Amino acid sequence: MALGTGDIDCLYHIALPELIESVDKDEFPDAYEMLHTMVAGRRIRDLTDLPLDLAV
Repeated sequence: MALGTGDIDCLYHIALPELIESVDKDEFPDAYEMLHTMVAGRRIRDLTDLPLDLAV
């Protein structure tokens, strides 16, 4: 996943809530920070958002 380089617009994850939950429980602050940065920047999104994004 490229942050700010324009290589990849966003990634749709099949289990994003579960991924966020597992990263939040773990002891890896780097993973926590990176995941939340990507979610806040809409670089990684839930798969259920895909149909809505395609309809626009």
